[in-house]
Amino acid sequence: MLENKRELEILYETNRINLEVRNLSLQYGLLGLLNYKSMTGYDLKQLFDNSLNFFWSAHVSQIYRELNSLEKNGFITSKIEPQEKRPDRKVYDITQEGRETFFKWLTKFPEQLNETVRSEFVMRVFFSNKIGLDELAYEIKRYKKENEQMVDELKNIEKETKSYGNEISSPEESFFWLLTLKRGYANAEAAIKWAEESLKLIEDKKRGS
Repeated sequence: MLENKRELEILYETNRINLEVRNLSLQYGLLGLLNYKSMTGYDLKQLFDNSLNFFWSAHVSQIYRELNSLEKNGFITSKIEPQEKRPDRKVYDITQEGRETFFKWLTKFPEQLNETVRSEFVMRVFFSNKIGLDELAYEIKRYKKENEQMVDELKNIEKETKSYGNEISSPEESFFWLLTLKRGYANAEAAIKWAEESLKLIEDKKRGS
């Protein structure tokens, strides 16, 4: 009983640390975007969805929560800008301390660059001897379609990349954004290839070959 309790405590602590790491990384992402220019929470969400989202997703509530945390820590400031015939808007600016913190993080790459992979989908495939081949094939087809949609999304992002660079008055940034897009393409295309090969193997198994 005590061992089970200790295991649960360790699991809770591990999940808490992982959550803190994710939140910190989101904060650095927000600092990086605000280092380009001042933005509202809505602007940040839009830019997030059209740039970082394919490798780091974030909900609106998470973004605003982390913006509040950054402001409390003195890394950003905010001001209310009145608008005629429209609701006032809250604009965020990065502070000098925030800029220094961001660049300190940016220049310190982790020793382990390959990230830990956790996939509920792959875990289920691993144990799929307990379900039917047709059901497994259906889920793999769904996975393939999601990655095909991801490729389409990446193509749309690529089209907008140059305009984003011009919008933040830093066209050179688009080169580095394209590097991350290449990674996104590689991941999605590898997933599609794996799905196609898996579906063929399933069909072969169903035929008894």
